[in-house]
Amino acid sequence: MPVAKPKSKTKKDDDGKEKKKGEPPSTPNQENVSPATQECRQILVLYAQPLANTLMAYDMVKHLLEKVVIDSDKARLIRRMGKGQNAETNRQIVAELGTRGVREFEVFVEGIRKQEFSLLADLLEQKHFSRLINILDPVAKKLGHHWKRVALELGTGGFVVKIETKYEKVREQALYSLLIWEETSGVAATEKRLIDALDYCGMKWAIAYIRKLQGKGGKKKKGKKKGKDC
Repeated sequence: MPVAKPKSKTKKDDDGKEKKKGEPPSTPNQENVSPATQECRQILVLYAQPLANTLMAYDMVKHLLEKVVIDSDKARLIRRMGKGQNAETNRQIVAELGTRGVREFEVFVEGIRKQEFSLLADLLEQKHFSRLINILDPVAKKLGHHWKRVALELGTGGFVVKIETKYEKVREQALYSLLIWEETSGVAATEKRLIDALDYCGMKWAIAYIRKLQGKGGKKKKGKKKGKDC
């Protein structure tokens, strides 16, 4: 809880506006930007990796062109910067939208729904915050129908029917179940807890993938395991 302090000295920033001492400098992208726009930009940054690995970039560029979010020159630039790679082109799309406003964000979400990625569209639309999204999203892709076993181990088995009713795709069901676990568990939702649950369910391949994402010397650990087996 902040304590009342005497009035601080003010100084003018580069634009001649008065600025309180100790207040962090504003970035060009934050200048005169509404809270709603800032929120849209922040959620795009948060979900940048899942978006890059999920969306069909060619179709999204076409959608943004049709909705006059970008022009033909910008579309060519995005494709050129994407170097013909789907994930990289998606990153360029997200980067461009990170400089735009609420309308462009909403058109983007509409495009995601058009590609039938309902959960991802819902998460962006609801501005859902997830600390672990960059781990949960790729792990969900590896679980397949085994996500129900993991849900039981994580204590969210009671949500299975709700999850299956809300989303049809197995991948979305798996991710939604992990997001529910994260939200209901609070600070207890950690990578270690997830790894323990996967280990209990015998999903070594998913654990290996997390290790790879973490960049904690997965190859060395594999070598040690081989040594023990021998």
